[in-house]
Amino acid sequence: MSYIALIGDIVASKSLSDRAAVQRRLTRCCAALNSRADGLGIISPFTVTLGDEFQALFVAAKDIWPCIAEIEAEMYPVQIRFALGLGDIATDINREAALAMDGPAFHRARAGIETMKKDKVRYRLLGLHRGEGLVRHSLDMLSHNRDKWQQNRHRILSALLQQQSINDIATKLGVSEQAVYRNIRDGDLESVIGLMHEIGVLMTESLEQANEH
Repeated sequence: MSYIALIGDIVASKSLSDRAAVQRRLTRCCAALNSRADGLGIISPFTVTLGDEFQALFVAAKDIWPCIAEIEAEMYPVQIRFALGLGDIATDINREAALAMDGPAFHRARAGIETMKKDKVRYRLLGLHRGEGLVRHSLDMLSHNRDKWQQNRHRILSALLQQQSINDIATKLGVSEQAVYRNIRDGDLESVIGLMHEIGVLMTESLEQANEH
């Protein structure tokens, strides 16, 4: 059966002024996602593996981008690379921690991390049955666009992906609704959300095709 492995890697972690505090914040963020694991399609929970890296295993694609957006919003201004690999898992699924598992899904995610270090982008997705080149270029453009974002834009995107209302977002952030709409317009967040949705559709199609065999 095919799954989606996610590996995240903190950029330039060794140069952080308070590395221990960043790692604690990452651990709390992972724990918050794991508390909702069943609803997010997480079959092996977010686990901090090397202090600067974390990984998880998904059985479905629908909520991967909301998870990534939530991590980015909570960890700002720390930058993180996210690599996704679709494929089989050759070992037993560890439902307690995303450790001691192996197979093409993790091999592809690991390869994605390594190529991102050279390409200086934030996202990589490997293992699609179709559209991988188009997705790669789209994610590269999104990576460069997001380098300019402030934290509120990350938070607004995360909230929109969780289908929160504009009023609720404005109240939570302590800003006007006009400020929320301005961020949506200036960041072209509707197109970003559309892109994430379409990539999710391609991931779902790839999983379904793989699992038919």
